[in-house]
Amino acid sequence: MSESNLTEARPARYREVALKALARLSEGKTDAATLHRARTHLRRLHAYLELAGEDRPAASIARCVRRMSKVRTLQVLAHYLKTQDAPRSDRKAVRHRLRAARQKLARARVYATIERIVRRQALPSIPTDPVRLAELMQAARDAHVGALRRLTDEAGSKAGRRSLHRIRLLIKSIRYQEEWALGRPFAKPSLIRRLKHIQKVLGDYEDLVHFRKMARTMNLRSLPSITKTWHRARARARALPAHLVEHLGVTAGPRFRLVDGRHASGPAAR
Repeated sequence: MSESNLTEARPARYREVALKALARLSEGKTDAATLHRARTHLRRLHAYLELAGEDRPAASIARCVRRMSKVRTLQVLAHYLKTQDAPRSDRKAVRHRLRAARQKLARARVYATIERIVRRQALPSIPTDPVRLAELMQAARDAHVGALRRLTDEAGSKAGRRSLHRIRLLIKSIRYQEEWALGRPFAKPSLIRRLKHIQKVLGDYEDLVHFRKMARTMNLRSLPSITKTWHRARARARALPAHLVEHLGVTAGPRFRLVDGRHASGPAAR
């Protein structure tokens, strides 16, 4: 497929997959896989809109994703408790809370509303000229490095949950924008692999933040175990900001640049 076709096809596919998943959710098929598919592809659309400079539509899509966050967290918590062989009473309490959260979204017709918002959202065009595409992507990468440096500097050596959450959201956007570039000469697949790893470390910690809060609210017997795992996840997450930009790969020079793994130095290049 030509670069021009890739430019148009990938975002359109993101939109199509998101709409199909939202339609299933509207019909009551609210399993974890379908919800995850909807949220992930909406995130990809959000990143594409940001890359195209469409900030208001991007913000609208981000709000749509947040409306599904509670159900998603409860689904992940239910799965976590099952894998940890948690007390039956805990799993029952979470299933009850999940059922109530699903019913609340169904009554408000949230999935149908999000589907309409996505259908109304026209996908903006991005220049198809290879040189302009490369320039656009490099400008985005330069901006990403600057934003990551600001966030990691603010986070410090003992980053709080909010700082780590902001870094995680930026990492998600960077990853999905880099995925949009796959198949082109300026793509950086090794960078995407590192972004996925960082996203997982920060995502695991964010999940456990919510698990711990819910376990307290619901008086779950699993709270001590969740808290112990939360401490470990927080330590791993806090270790990232100090060397995050270097881990992703930076070249020396008048401007920092996100680079491919074979050009990076340090642990990420090995």
